Amino acid sequence: MIRYAMGAGFALVLCAVTVLAKDYTGTVKSVDPDKNTITITIKDGDKDKDVTLKVDKDAKITRKNKQGEDTDVKDGLKNEKAWGKNKQGDFPTVTVTTDGEGDKEIAKTIKFVAKKKADKDK
Repeated sequence: MIRYAMGAGFALVLCAVTVLAKDYTGTVKSVDPDKNTITITIKDGDKDKDVTLKVDKDAKITRKNKQGEDTDVKDGLKNEKAWGKNKQGDFPTVTVTTDGEGDKEIAKTIKFVAKKKADKDK
């Protein structure tokens, strides 16, 4: 009986942690490697909204390679090639997964996807 209660308690904690995770998808506006922050522009209804997020020092930062596979970004936010503008002058699309809420919200994973020329026309 105690195993059932412990299992139910663990499941409840797991669900509570999962609820606090949030995903943001938008376009990179700026990155500050010194402050360890990223600002992205997201759609909020009909308007664009800028969101600045603190980035965890151990955050997993990836970028799509030419084969479409996620590859780790060396040097994290300091690697401007991962998040800088492309040849057309556009910043990449990014998906950021965070933990926490409000002032305690912190980015745990960041996935950069470079915009292609066809994406720009949409």
